[in-house]
Amino acid sequence: MDVNSVSRETQQRLTDFHDLLIQWQARINLIASSTVDQIWQRHILDSLQIYGAMDDAEIVVDIGSGAGFPGLVIAIMMAEKGAGRIYLVESNGKKCAFMNAVIRKTDLRAAGVHVEVVNDRIENALPQLPLPDVVTARALAPLNDLLTLTKDFLSSGSVGVFPKGRGHGEEIKHAQQHWEFDIGQSDSQLEDASVILKISALRAR
Repeated sequence: MDVNSVSRETQQRLTDFHDLLIQWQARINLIASSTVDQIWQRHILDSLQIYGAMDDAEIVVDIGSGAGFPGLVIAIMMAEKGAGRIYLVESNGKKCAFMNAVIRKTDLRAAGVHVEVVNDRIENALPQLPLPDVVTARALAPLNDLLTLTKDFLSSGSVGVFPKGRGHGEEIKHAQQHWEFDIGQSDSQLEDASVILKISALRAR
């Protein structure tokens, strides 16, 4: 999936997101400064391929949303089809303020998307949220820690969609020492040796 395959309205929303990120980055640290000149490639396009692995999920929870990757990109893609629910869980209040500014600027709720920023710690927020079709996280924690955080979802029918880098093989081996799970993976289209993992049917060993 790429930017050229979406509607002009969706392209505009992604551009508005990009532009607001540049503006806010000058005041607060939303993303690594070394990636500011690569926002489209490193953040937006990467988030689009995560969305592409979700099989049209209707309810999504993004944990550790940060500046809104992949959560806000997913919300913008939900607006393309005019439906969906997404919860963006982030404990940093300034990053939550930024995400809410993007939601207002892009008018996502008027496009039929229920998008909610949850300003709380992950372990406090998740028990209060509905069971999602997909739970995702990008650059948040090692796989074993992600499974621990999301175990109630992944043992109840949700699918975990987690992008991972070159060390994904070791992360999987470590997680398998503590959990049994079904796993699928697809290669990243943007970075060699990186993958998108799909974890389901989680059970403790």
